[in-house]
Amino acid sequence: MSHSQKAVRYETLMLTRTEITNEEIAMLEKSIAKIVTDADGLMDKFDKWGKYRLAYPVEKNDYGVYFLARYKVPTEKVSAMVKELALFFRIKCNEIVMRHVNVRLEDNAPEQYKKPESVDTAGTASVDEFLKEHKIDSMIDLDDNQDAKSSEKIESESVEA
Repeated sequence: MSHSQKAVRYETLMLTRTEITNEEIAMLEKSIAKIVTDADGLMDKFDKWGKYRLAYPVEKNDYGVYFLARYKVPTEKVSAMVKELALFFRIKCNEIVMRHVNVRLEDNAPEQYKKPESVDTAGTASVDEFLKEHKIDSMIDLDDNQDAKSSEKIESESVEA
């Protein structure tokens, strides 16, 4: 990208099937980077967000893996680059990428972003913590009492035998 060209910042958010392989991820990243550089652009970031539960099924899938690509492209090349990306997703990645969206970022948009917590990282807390957090911790005592009653019953049965 030459210094005389005005560059605009874009990001592409992709939703892929959960079965995506490392080879397919590498192909996706390399192909998007090539499309961007062919348009005299510069790839800033390709980030795997992780696995998420979808709000509604997409192509009969309840979960998907999100990826975010951020890049800069000269203003006069944006239209052709966006068409090339759409063609790439429709023809070469139609089995991998279920949905995608291209968004032009504001000039003052921060470089950093906060990604939501994925299913891969969520759920690492204990069941007790979940119950307390959702104010249903009375179930903790209930479970403990059930376990105690069960073990007392087992002990009394073995003593009688």
